[in-house]
Amino acid sequence: MPGDTAAQPPAAHPPAAKPPAAKPSAADRIQDAARSLFERQGIRATGVEEVCRVAGATKMSLYRSFPSKDALVAAILAEDAAEHDAWVAESVAKAPDAEGRLHALIEAMAVEVETPGVCGCPMLLAQAEFRDPAHPTYQVVAEFKRGHHARIEALAAQAGAAAPALLADHLSVLIEGAIAARSYLGEPRAAASLRQCGAALIRAALGRG
Repeated sequence: MPGDTAAQPPAAHPPAAKPPAAKPSAADRIQDAARSLFERQGIRATGVEEVCRVAGATKMSLYRSFPSKDALVAAILAEDAAEHDAWVAESVAKAPDAEGRLHALIEAMAVEVETPGVCGCPMLLAQAEFRDPAHPTYQVVAEFKRGHHARIEALAAQAGAAAPALLADHLSVLIEGAIAARSYLGEPRAAASLRQCGAALIRAALGRG
């Protein structure tokens, strides 16, 4: 239309040739295969031979990338922890104020709880299967949990909670309980309870009645 100043799409050009996708490295294939097997049949029940068979890799390739099965488990847990932390950080950053950041963290966790298959399968498996505090896998899980608690405590302090550590204790236990309750309440009810109880705990800790 004459006089129309709306932006127009650029002239069509032949699409540029895309470089061929890089093939996954042996380490990536091993890690992906291990994750799938761990989630399907458990960590302790899965041997490195089976991981290599599913990954189409040799044991030499596995041990070149991961010195031990414990190191392979730790790598998977570290990847999960990084993805989880990034998700929570992104969710919290959208809140307008300190109190909102606490509520945003609970909302992020509720979304994880209500989404089938999302809620930390490898981390939960490791937590359930490794109870010896001296075991490397136990220590990886414990470090992740401590970091999550510290994040909640820092947010509680920023929001003005009189007892930030206590609020972090309460919210951490609530989150863990909601994750466990998925098995018998179902994801929607567990997530709804997490939202409701989390909001009540935050309001009480901040003197909101």
